[in-house]
Amino acid sequence: MEEFTLTLMDQEGLPLYRLEGTHMVHYPATDTVEVTAPHAVFYHQVVPRWEVVAERGLTNSQGDEIYLLGEVVIRQFGADAKTNKMKILTQDVRVEPRAEYAETNQPVTLLNNLGKTHAVGAQVYLKEERIELLSQVRGDYEPAPRP
Repeated sequence: MEEFTLTLMDQEGLPLYRLEGTHMVHYPATDTVEVTAPHAVFYHQVVPRWEVVAERGLTNSQGDEIYLLGEVVIRQFGADAKTNKMKILTQDVRVEPRAEYAETNQPVTLLNNLGKTHAVGAQVYLKEERIELLSQVRGDYEPAPRP
């Protein structure tokens, strides 16, 4: 399948997340699906809150776990759903879309308006807007401007 969009709705018919990609192949023998250039958007009350973009993804036909392979960017939108509140750069991420959860054991760079933080491994709780950096955490922060 080429240039596709899949949307998962909640019980009230509101979007939970949307997955787009440039190419999707289903392998019946293993019941796996491979996605080229996956782009997922997670919603909160119809407003886009998080975006996850990768080079490639693998999942089963139910889509309850998605393995994003290669370079991965996780972006949190601001209140206006247009500006970036935070960006996470990493590789090889496992996502549980229904739980709105993502994790990696790879090096992570977290960028926000306060500076840059580096770590190895992260657990991202999208719905709670919470990130746990797992090890070797170090940061570079910009001091606030003086009044």
